[in-house]
Amino acid sequence: MFDITFPRQGAVLNRHDGIENNTSLKIKVTGVCDMPGTIKINGIPAQRSGKDFSAEIELKEPFNTICAEMEDDFGLLARTVRVLWDKASFLRYDFFIDDNIFFLTDIAKERPRSLFDHFYLKFLKTMNERYGTCFTINLFYKNDYESFDLTQFPDSYKGEFADNADWLRMSFHAFSEFPDRPYQNTPPEKIAADYDLILNEIFRFAGEKSYIPMAALHWAMARPSAFAELHKRGVRLLEGQFLSPRTGITDDGENDYITDVGYFRNLNDALYLEERRYLYDFRHNMLFWRNDCTANLWDVETCRNLVNNVQRDTIGLATHEQYSYPRYFNHLPDHFERMETAIRTASERGYKPVFFQEGILGNQSWGKDILP
Repeated sequence: MFDITFPRQGAVLNRHDGIENNTSLKIKVTGVCDMPGTIKINGIPAQRSGKDFSAEIELKEPFNTICAEMEDDFGLLARTVRVLWDKASFLRYDFFIDDNIFFLTDIAKERPRSLFDHFYLKFLKTMNERYGTCFTINLFYKNDYESFDLTQFPDSYKGEFADNADWLRMSFHAFSEFPDRPYQNTPPEKIAADYDLILNEIFRFAGEKSYIPMAALHWAMARPSAFAELHKRGVRLLEGQFLSPRTGITDDGENDYITDVGYFRNLNDALYLEERRYLYDFRHNMLFWRNDCTANLWDVETCRNLVNNVQRDTIGLATHEQYSYPRYFNHLPDHFERMETAIRTASERGYKPVFFQEGILGNQSWGKDILP
């Protein structure tokens, strides 16, 4: 046996994982080896204690290679992993809202003077004014409950969208709400075509400044063969539940460990994401991440507790548009209260609003477009 036990391939590391200064993050690399011999990690001799070995190394780049090597009578043994350094990490939160189509339907029919005369966008603007919250609103192309699609939305609000693009962005989610799991077993060309439909409409009625690459796909299920098409469209993050998911208001999930709603990641990845929340896949150049609080699934007190219990630099918040609407069959009268509770709790703890799609999870210390 010869392996690195920390960090694992694709780990996102920051100030909590070692000693950070302006030029490096010093971490302790650990591993196991059941054979005698001298082990070096990036050329530094490791200390051995029984089967365990370790050495301190410095990470100096956004992407870093860690190589443990041991040479014996039979040749050279090596284990190499690659990790990300989230340099100068800070407390920050992201908020995305899935399944958006109702507010666009209403505004297209009612033609209010301002976008923010509509109660839903008015609430989002209030959250921005009160807490600085940035929102990504993920769109459906078609409304499955009324006769409406994005081609029917006017471009007369384009200037107002542009004026608020510093905090309000739109992205692709799916063609429509139904069927469930629309991209789980479809060819890559299908998701690419649907993505482009919505992208083109966002550009038409809101402008390019109001667009942000997708980070949350409807039902979070697409096969790895689709990742290349998403990557071409600027997608670098994919959010999912990955392990023992709770997918509805009355769904308590399973007692056994199961992987679902997470892009077919294996159990090892799902368990890691449950604990650490972020994992970079170098095969597809995609950062997978696990959300912390979805407001439509939890009552006000649980939303507060979930956010309060986060002990890391990043908090992922989310919800779904339709629960705000009295006409929706699963309307939640306290939906806005749940959302504000999560936002207020994060703000009171010192977390700053960001878009996770920019930099490394909203940290632009390496630049806005550091993920390849």
